[in-house]
Amino acid sequence: MYRAGPGAGDLARGLGFATMISISFKPGGEAGQVEEGSTILAASEQLGVTITAPCGGRGRCGRCRVIVVRGCGPITQAEEDLLTGEELRNGVRLACEALLVEDAQVIIPSDSRTIGGKILADHRGEEMTLNPNVTGSAVELPPPSLSDQRSDFERVADGLGIPAQDLVIHRDALAQLPTVLRENDFHVSVVRVGEVVSAVRPTGAQPCGLGAAVDIGTTTVVAYLVDLHTGETLATASELNPQARHGHDLITRIEFVQSTPTGLDDMRRLIVDLINRLLAEATADAGVMRRDIYEVAIVGNTCMHHLFLGLDPRNLAQAPYIPVTREPVELSADEAGLAINRAGNVYCLPVIAGFVGADTVGVLLMSRLAERGHPTLAVDIGTNGEVMLAANGRLLTTSCAAGPAFEGGEIRYGVRAAEGAIERVWLRNGSIGYATIGGKRPSGICGSGIFDVVAALLDSGAADQTGRLATDEAAVELAPGIATRLRGEGPQREFLLVEGAGAGNGEITFTQKDLREVQLAKGAVRAAVELLCARVAIASDEIEEVLLAGAFGNYIDRRSALRMGLLPHVPLERIHGIGNAAGAGALAALLSLDERQRAADLARNAEHVELMADPRFQMAFADSMMFPEAE
Repeated sequence: MYRAGPGAGDLARGLGFATMISISFKPGGEAGQVEEGSTILAASEQLGVTITAPCGGRGRCGRCRVIVVRGCGPITQAEEDLLTGEELRNGVRLACEALLVEDAQVIIPSDSRTIGGKILADHRGEEMTLNPNVTGSAVELPPPSLSDQRSDFERVADGLGIPAQDLVIHRDALAQLPTVLRENDFHVSVVRVGEVVSAVRPTGAQPCGLGAAVDIGTTTVVAYLVDLHTGETLATASELNPQARHGHDLITRIEFVQSTPTGLDDMRRLIVDLINRLLAEATADAGVMRRDIYEVAIVGNTCMHHLFLGLDPRNLAQAPYIPVTREPVELSADEAGLAINRAGNVYCLPVIAGFVGADTVGVLLMSRLAERGHPTLAVDIGTNGEVMLAANGRLLTTSCAAGPAFEGGEIRYGVRAAEGAIERVWLRNGSIGYATIGGKRPSGICGSGIFDVVAALLDSGAADQTGRLATDEAAVELAPGIATRLRGEGPQREFLLVEGAGAGNGEITFTQKDLREVQLAKGAVRAAVELLCARVAIASDEIEEVLLAGAFGNYIDRRSALRMGLLPHVPLERIHGIGNAAGAGALAALLSLDERQRAADLARNAEHVELMADPRFQMAFADSMMFPEAE
């Protein structure tokens, strides 16, 4: 580690004081004081400046590139390994490695800034009979008198037709009781969460009672604000999950929890603070108060579920991948740390297994997968992929490590789905075309664009079944508009997608390594499909319907997914996007106790298949990495 020469800083450290230095970031202009010896990444987190760091700041991915104007110590070994000589000469450093040794100025390039992208909030929910856990009952009570000296609480209990000894009331509601009763001539509405009286309000007070459903994704978090009396969604708010600063994937986040003394508390605080911000935004948009929210329903994968609840996730990362609990969890608003009504309730849907969580339960709940009457496959793919199959009277679930490739991670010019990202690529008359989000100048390729690029490479002959880019000798047989885009040798072979786009050296390419990353992800998902089919004794071509959940299903081109061989051969019209079904599942559990019970039954009865325990997995994985032949 770099250490400055002896001086005042050493004296301060010797006395137990930290030496503070100044740092400023461009182009945002954020500035502040941090401890000398901090990494740029740690300083950015302290000052609320987000720098993308998929590996969680461990010096592995090389994605947290910044330009140091001044203020950093010597280049580290990791930087020498991950940065080119030209980059180092131009002041490019890794934010997770470069140590601050004096007042510093740092430039964050656009491709290192984490910015808001396209977040799928559409839940496409179905109509259902409202039966929420939060209810309101109007009661008209006789006022007290010398001949009727029942307590205020007894009076309310009698009005509800419940013996006082059986009625539970929250302390806040009890404290409000005498004033509210007398100011409203004893005509009031009693709000109950489950069996607990949580508030006593004037009759007709609006809103009657609010709830919120929250989908905690590894990458994004979405909150829906709902009127529990009507079922109407009043507002939606979403944001990127701030836990990503400690790693874009689940395993890296678990490693952070294990390696940092305050890691679990830090992770929990990040997600709780974010949910509170989303609820504040949603209530402000709807013109209501957070204290009118009486219940929140939560879904997320098993790791996100554990981190929200403050449960140690370490056993999820090692065989046999055991969660702390699979059951539904309920806790008070205070226990959860959520800034809603103090008498409110927080309900976490159940999980199925270590890597099949409440988000999958939400998909099963809203897709009615087990009730469709024919072999049906459901797929929800992010960094982790969940695959579900209903056939022959059985409901099977599994997870596969799809990795970050489908979301742009580990892809040389991969980016999140934000403005400027290439989201569509097509092959037409022997040439390549593309479109970007917002029609902006291309900045990289996001997930849907990656699917299209691979399909175009296969259709054009620029890549073969094995995933190898065509050599110069083979390229002479290709259309000129394709052949001229291929260059380089061996592992450095690449396909030029965009010229002069301003990314890196002014070009955007798709490399041989990128294609291999996609193959690995595609192989994992397709192998999962094949093994689930084998468990229920059907061939994959017997699947009659495919449901695609989440952003994956909403934005990708279904033809590209079929061309890659990611999905079994099903007619396009039988492949359906079902929106954010995980979020819809949280909404269903919020609005109906019947749906809540169905979710618990699904989680309990679904069969979980552990792929790594299946001796056929490696062979299925190897076979599934091959791309289909052109039709």
